[in-house]
Amino acid sequence: MRALSWIAVAGICLAVAAALAWYKYDQISQAQARAAAFPEPMEAVEAFTVTQAEREPTIRVTGEVVPARSADLRTEMSGRISSVGFASGARVNEGQVLVQLDVAEERAQLLEARAQEDIARLAFERAERLVKRGAGSLEARDQTRAEFDAARARTQALQASISKKTLTAPFDAVAGLHRLETGQYLNAGDVVTHLVGVNEPLWVDFSVPQEFAGLTAGTEVKVEVEGVHLPAEIIARDSAISTISRNLRLRAKVLEPTSNMVAGMFVQVSVPLGIAETVTLVPATAVRRDALGAAVYVLEAQGNEVRARKRSVTLMTDGDMPDSNDLVVITRGLTPGERIAATGAFKLRDGSLVHPLAANPDAAHRLVGH
Repeated sequence: MRALSWIAVAGICLAVAAALAWYKYDQISQAQARAAAFPEPMEAVEAFTVTQAEREPTIRVTGEVVPARSADLRTEMSGRISSVGFASGARVNEGQVLVQLDVAEERAQLLEARAQEDIARLAFERAERLVKRGAGSLEARDQTRAEFDAARARTQALQASISKKTLTAPFDAVAGLHRLETGQYLNAGDVVTHLVGVNEPLWVDFSVPQEFAGLTAGTEVKVEVEGVHLPAEIIARDSAISTISRNLRLRAKVLEPTSNMVAGMFVQVSVPLGIAETVTLVPATAVRRDALGAAVYVLEAQGNEVRARKRSVTLMTDGDMPDSNDLVVITRGLTPGERIAATGAFKLRDGSLVHPLAANPDAAHRLVGH
């Protein structure tokens, strides 16, 4: 009797389990049917056709604009300013008096020294005539000559002192800013202004790693200033590699400088490393990186549909040819003519249905390095 009860309970449990399983299966079937009624999601991406282009291997380094002629004008002697002959930022001409220190005392002493020089000269000439006539001694003549030389040296010393207190422009230049005023006292060695030569070529000093020490004078480089690439030519190189940075310092002359190039500003210098090569270029937005490496999504047509297929690619290393902000160089994994997903590739997965859009012509023009 008890066994029949257990059998009945087991039967009821099996019946309930079977009913529940059937109910769940029916729910899943209905959900699948409803899902099948909806179209497969489609991702819109910008398509890019893989192309090849001639590209010269280069490295980009930071350089500093240096004027061919510049100078910090300093005082050699201390004194009080009696006049200022230039304005801040003004153009000055070679020989123009920029700052005149007070030389009133030196001028008075110079007048006295010149008078003494004239007296000593007359005495020497008189002694010289007497010696020629046989009426004077050689000792007296030599004594007057020494006095004349001493007086003349005194005059020259005072003239030099006045000259040192008269600061003139050594070449045509543009002066820097200053806060000089009449009556201001300057100590020896104080900076009066900074001069930058006008109508002079501009140089760009930059450094490259020691492995590129083979660069020589005459090599053409490009200097980028506010998005404009200017031609330049290496004109000099340092005598040795820096023992601190292990870089070689070079100097290039900008052949056609623009008005917005100012001494001291930083610019980008593109230095060629060899002959032009044919490389495969793709937009940087097309490359997806993960733990397995770099990959792109190739767009494959399947009837009326286009699907994305993930494919691993090999990128050129920075040491061979650094990538720019717009493109990367692919060495293996793609062939010219294939279409890949560029902008919007981050939304894709392997097998995604894709709606390809036309590439931005401005971006494509920029990619090939024109």
